[in-house]
Amino acid sequence: MTRLAESRPPYCAGCFQHPEGETRCVDFEAAYDGPVIPGTPEPVPVDDLILCEDCLSEAFALLDPQNLRATINELTEIVTGLQAEIKAKDKAIRGFNFTTSELIEHPVAKVPGKPRLEGVPPEVRKQITKALYARRGTTPAPKVHASQKKAGKEKAKV
Repeated sequence: MTRLAESRPPYCAGCFQHPEGETRCVDFEAAYDGPVIPGTPEPVPVDDLILCEDCLSEAFALLDPQNLRATINELTEIVTGLQAEIKAKDKAIRGFNFTTSELIEHPVAKVPGKPRLEGVPPEVRKQITKALYARRGTTPAPKVHASQKKAGKEKAKV
């Protein structure tokens, strides 16, 4: 019966390293004819099949026990694509923010004159122009300056 090891073994039966810190180990409760590890006052035989968490992680990566490798690869590609999209959008937002700040600090002067209505036939252009003047309460007649009005009144007197 396989279970978590109750105590940490002196050495892992897979990598022959001493499990450090919070590393968990799995005891397969099987005899194992492993090596004798020198370097201690007394050589330590590795005769129980107890594997550390790192060795098991490497084994699971190779085995793919839950058949999730394809799903993980697909999700990794999706996440990578979304991260690139977020990066591009962040760059666009920074550019729009800079443009807006620049336009607020240094506004662009309007082009003098009235813009022409584009993309419509002449009949429709006339209808739109009449409606525009009606909304504004003006006429399409050219503006007459005060000096021209005085000259016009003087001509009328003569």
